[in-house]
Amino acid sequence: MNEESKTEQVSNETTNVTDNINKSKVKDVDYEIIWEGQPAGLFDRFLTSLHLNFTVYQITKDELIIKEGFFKRHTNTIELYTLKDPDLIESLIQRWLGVGNLYVTVDTHSGSDNIGRKVVLKNIKEPEKIRKILRDAIEDDVMERKITYFDKV
Repeated sequence: MNEESKTEQVSNETTNVTDNINKSKVKDVDYEIIWEGQPAGLFDRFLTSLHLNFTVYQITKDELIIKEGFFKRHTNTIELYTLKDPDLIESLIQRWLGVGNLYVTVDTHSGSDNIGRKVVLKNIKEPEKIRKILRDAIEDDVMERKITYFDKV
């Protein structure tokens, strides 16, 4: 082997090692999406048909993610263990369309400004099913973190 082919072989091996390291770092990120959806009300369906509905809701193993906006993208992530009591409210028109609003209470002890704040997932398709998925994900995250809650009497 001449000097140039040895250098190329070492360079290729280094590139392969670097690629493997980068791939393993990406694989280590735990970002499994349990559920993903968009608002599906009457006007939201019109916007979706025009590809102009830029709100996306995601439930992962440990976060609720709300992405909104086109020119200025705002991503709101909320740890699941800080959430409780997902409530479903459906108007007559929403029931007719098969959608509903999910309201989740933020129950965090980190700051007084967030306690009791409601997070709203608007016009969700199959709202009963998504409420159950969210409730189970919250419960799983609380159990995984071994958090105990004491309710006030």
